[in-house]
Amino acid sequence: MLYLCINLAIIIYMIHNFRKSLNHEREQTNFADKFYREDLGVTEIKRFNTDSEDDMIMQRQDVDVLLTVKSITYRVSEKFRDIDFGDLYIEVYSKYPKVEGWLHTGSPNAILYFTPKNVYWITHKSLKDFCLNKLFPKIKSEWFDEILESGKTITGKSIAIDEKNFKINLIQAHNQDGKEWKTMGLSVSFEILESFGVKFKRFELTTTS
Repeated sequence: MLYLCINLAIIIYMIHNFRKSLNHEREQTNFADKFYREDLGVTEIKRFNTDSEDDMIMQRQDVDVLLTVKSITYRVSEKFRDIDFGDLYIEVYSKYPKVEGWLHTGSPNAILYFTPKNVYWITHKSLKDFCLNKLFPKIKSEWFDEILESGKTITGKSIAIDEKNFKINLIQAHNQDGKEWKTMGLSVSFEILESFGVKFKRFELTTTS
């Protein structure tokens, strides 16, 4: 749901305006709908973005939109990112350390991950299975405490899963919307995700938003 404007080249303290980010995300919906109809052949689009009580029920399940393709309806979570680094940002804590992120609490069929040049259709179940069973158990809790205390936005770590060694980035967002809170997540390359059986399909965009 959140608009991800994280530049991995920047390792400084940044304040993320939650309301501004949310509004920016909603500005992308016309472009996303055009992609759904023209590239995916979607015949029906139902969004949950009015902040009504019914829509918020879906939002709390990390479902932004229902897409109907060939009479099959998919529950979709949309993510938007300024730059395509060839990796996926995965939220671990929505509000560190007590509120878990969208991967734990969400129940979409798919994540649609928009970048300026590519869109990734990611099967939620395969991603969740990998993260909960293999990736997250390898993440040390003290790593989050370290980045919290440092105030950094990004820090790199090396981990090993099934005798495969690779690097990930821990990412901290400093959010502000009247109150302040920290969101914690990871970025993992699509190459690594694919090697562990996470199912996704990449669509190259011919037009930009």
